[in-house]
Amino acid sequence: MSDEPMSSIYRPHFSTRFVTFVQNRVLAIIGLVFLFTALKWGALLFTVHQYESAIVTRFGKAIRVEKTPGLKFKVPFIDSVHRFDNRILAWDGPPTECPTKDKLYLIVDCFARWKISDPLLYSNRLNDGRSALSRLDDILGSETRTAVASNDLVEIVRLTKQREPLHDPELEKTGT
Repeated sequence: MSDEPMSSIYRPHFSTRFVTFVQNRVLAIIGLVFLFTALKWGALLFTVHQYESAIVTRFGKAIRVEKTPGLKFKVPFIDSVHRFDNRILAWDGPPTECPTKDKLYLIVDCFARWKISDPLLYSNRLNDGRSALSRLDDILGSETRTAVASNDLVEIVRLTKQREPLHDPELEKTGT
């Protein structure tokens, strides 16, 4: 130890130490290697959450499906990750006017709940959520209209199966 008091020891300010650090080439190279390694690990890893599944694609072709949650690996800048929701999804169709079997019109507002059970098949056939909802509009809307058109109004709105529709003998004589 020296005989100098503690107050006379020179302690450079942080900015002065930083400039000295940057000027030292070895430490600068180590810092750049550390920075590039951190960027590489960020591009190398991805997370699959509990409520989703992911498909890893390489140049547009599916390589694997990740369904278990956790930290996963991919090849940086070559592989891409497509995520799909595993939860139950909602479809709400537009209200439509449908004729019944006895030629009365009902306004039917239908809804459905659906889930992606096979993400790879979903990705190959539909690609995105909008096309899936469009297909559901077509299929479920058509089936709803068919179901309403094949039944009488009383069959659609009745509470129990034992309830029979009322028949008026005077109307049956006239053929209506």
